[in-house]
Amino acid sequence: MREDEKAEELLERRLRDASLWVFVNKQQSQVLDLQDELFAEVVLIDGAALDDVKRIVRHAAEELRTQGIQLKSVVRALWEVVEVNYVGPSRGPSGGFRAASEFRGVLRSGSRDCQVIVDVGWGAKEFLKHRLGLKDFVGRERGALRQGHLDEEMLARMVRGFLQHQLSFGGTSYWNPLPRQQLDMNDAAMSLLLGQRTPFEELLEAISGAFEPPVLESFVETLSLSGIRIGDFEMALPELSNMLGGAYRRGETLSTSARELFQKLERPDQELLKKYFYGKVERLKADSQFPELVRKFPNAFS
Repeated sequence: MREDEKAEELLERRLRDASLWVFVNKQQSQVLDLQDELFAEVVLIDGAALDDVKRIVRHAAEELRTQGIQLKSVVRALWEVVEVNYVGPSRGPSGGFRAASEFRGVLRSGSRDCQVIVDVGWGAKEFLKHRLGLKDFVGRERGALRQGHLDEEMLARMVRGFLQHQLSFGGTSYWNPLPRQQLDMNDAAMSLLLGQRTPFEELLEAISGAFEPPVLESFVETLSLSGIRIGDFEMALPELSNMLGGAYRRGETLSTSARELFQKLERPDQELLKKYFYGKVERLKADSQFPELVRKFPNAFS
């Protein structure tokens, strides 16, 4: 029997004897032979079993060492993000305010919950506002995003994605939220999230692109020819399909239907995109080219 097989068999036997094998995710757990030593990654579906499993793995490593086999290990749990809430301005160790906003996230692994803090830096917020073209905008109608409201809802959504990204790593680079319960989110992290092109980010970019000056008139003309009012999000949604696309990584599929993407989203994300769209419409009304657009395409503004 190979050394990695011997270690795998020993770990499974010890965990079964302790009635802990039921907590092990068999698909993600593994024992690797690194030539001069073995590496075991034991992944759990319930964080409540972490301490007991770590103890079993440590004892197994000691037993293998008596046989001349070196075993290093990582025991980690799979966590999901339950909720993310805005707390307020971030404070430093001395109690003074930092140039950041504080969010509290609740993570869950089986029967165990964990709270974490994410400080979203000023640079990350400015990057998001610049990317979405909302820096100077204040909404007034139909649930459009206000400046302050954007900071809470949109940033909470991005913080959730940031936490999910951090939790996606395995091996020795994994993030254990139990001892390390505070993270900083900077502009580089925000840029990474916006570049991942999930359905939410794709639609966010499509809406933003539709209201950019080089494209706006064509977008409004398309709505007008179809008899769609620009303030009717549900009807205008299919016309955003023309805005989808861009650079994709190998293996990704080009999205062609804005409505299909929208239907993949959870209700909170759908409502957030609607508010973002209505905010763009409100901002358009204050634009210098608005009267000319109304004159040329009255059907879109009737």
